[in-house]
Amino acid sequence: MSNQPEIAVEDLVALFKALADPTRLRLAALIVDRARCGQDLASELAVSTGTVSHHLRVLREVGLVRETRQPPFSFFELDLGALQQALKAVSNKKAVREIAGDESRSSEERKVLRTFFDGPRLVALPAQRKKKQMVFEEILRRIPRRKEYEERELSRYIETVFEDYCTVRREWVMGGYMVRDGGVYRLTDLGREVVAR
Repeated sequence: MSNQPEIAVEDLVALFKALADPTRLRLAALIVDRARCGQDLASELAVSTGTVSHHLRVLREVGLVRETRQPPFSFFELDLGALQQALKAVSNKKAVREIAGDESRSSEERKVLRTFFDGPRLVALPAQRKKKQMVFEEILRRIPRRKEYEERELSRYIETVFEDYCTVRREWVMGGYMVRDGGVYRLTDLGREVVAR
């Protein structure tokens, strides 16, 4: 199961937006190896100390810069760990889907799916009914869209996500997402609504 720390989408956007400025990017490069004071940075970048202060403040607000005071100076250093954590949050398909793929989902639902899914696979069924429902709806969204499914075909689709396809099929029927008629499964209005989300 994923134990990656959650980073809010808004925080990632702010962080990458802060780095999208050429002066701030150069500034980050200057303080990645060692802490530097504002005057040194202004001199090296050939800008005013006020400009450096502004850019450092932006980087500090998004958690990329640590400040250490040694009167009369303040020294600034890039928080490489914070940058690496942000990069890790967008470093693979699964991570990108989790943080930005579906803003319509609540943070609780995203957390449940992150906990119980490992990439394309469901690793365990939650015990709580509400979380279970979120998981069954997610599996429904992950299977190919069809007007109807023969039982064997539906079982194969489910099995790519979770090995206990019998439980999933039964829960979909009991939950009103599908109806079963003579070994053929069809989505109900509720099921179509879920897959359309």
